[in-house]
Amino acid sequence: MKILCITDQSENSNHSSIEGIFGSYLKERCEVYIVYFSKTLGQSIIKSNNKIYIPYRYKRKNLCKELNKLISLKEVDIVIARNFFSVLKDLLKNKAIYDFRIGFWHSFPHTFRRFFEAQEEHKAVFRKTIEYKLKTHLEKNLVRQCDFLIVMSEEFKKTFYPDIVIASFPLPMGVDFDSLPSYKPSNNAVRKLIYTGTVDHLRTTDLVAEALSELKEDFVLDIYTQSDNEITRKIKSMGDKRINIYPALPRNELFRKITDYDIGIGLIPDNRLYRVSSPTKTLEYYSLGLPALVNYLPEYVSLFDNESAFFCDFTKESIKKTMGEILAAPNNRLFEMGAKGKQVIKEQRDYKILSEKLYDFLKRFRKKHAI
Repeated sequence: MKILCITDQSENSNHSSIEGIFGSYLKERCEVYIVYFSKTLGQSIIKSNNKIYIPYRYKRKNLCKELNKLISLKEVDIVIARNFFSVLKDLLKNKAIYDFRIGFWHSFPHTFRRFFEAQEEHKAVFRKTIEYKLKTHLEKNLVRQCDFLIVMSEEFKKTFYPDIVIASFPLPMGVDFDSLPSYKPSNNAVRKLIYTGTVDHLRTTDLVAEALSELKEDFVLDIYTQSDNEITRKIKSMGDKRINIYPALPRNELFRKITDYDIGIGLIPDNRLYRVSSPTKTLEYYSLGLPALVNYLPEYVSLFDNESAFFCDFTKESIKKTMGEILAAPNNRLFEMGAKGKQVIKEQRDYKILSEKLYDFLKRFRKKHAI
């Protein structure tokens, strides 16, 4: 079976699910090609092993025509487009010519995010509402023409595609356990907390920092993020020496850094934008044996219980109360919770397991002649 995965990532990205599934385990069962769009290439299309780098301008037109110059699209069984509806449109236009099956991989509701942000900021709400309804109508019409849909979670499907009746497959974020560093329980004199990822007003990261800053106990919270905005500046302006913001680290370096900490912070607002997600960073904490402070997102509730995670509501008072429990907990309790959570992630979110499930789903769409 030959699969082509057209990503929404740049040529220098190291996206965990793309690399962990299509760049690794799925290759053991299929012939897989991964397409990246490049803003630095001139006229050339470059093929390196199973990766294809194509100029960004082909995102909107002539993509199939150009790809067919490198690999015979008539020999491809399945083409998966990730997040780019313009790419999906070109694939659908050429489906009859090349006779491949088409899947759309929708990993995050980017169209809804722009509408949601306008509502939160009370800016251009009427215009954004009209734009959202029109764009969603057009996008759904494209998805209906696909052979299958890949989404981040069942909640994603129920929220944004309740009326789409094509085959669907939930593909959450996972972890490549074969590439992890070893982890030893920490004996830090002061409890060390870590938060990695986006810091912004939609995630209300400042509320988390404010809640922790009101605690009297000693702790260290280190935030690793690419974000540089009003929320990161607000957190810095609090002047709490226990809370630090550092630049984001490459994944392998970050994994090594995580092993120095006691608790991961996995708090994400429970709203229509984020409750459909699969929080990558929290899975990474647990993959290394770190327990986490989380709230009642569907993803967290489906994976963890009170023996593997510290649950709280996404409110300042609930965060403070639960963090007080964490700071008072003995080290062996944290280690046991982290170990239980790690086992859950190993059993359910190892990319090796997710790849096998995806393969079983995809093989029903291969061409009759495929072996």
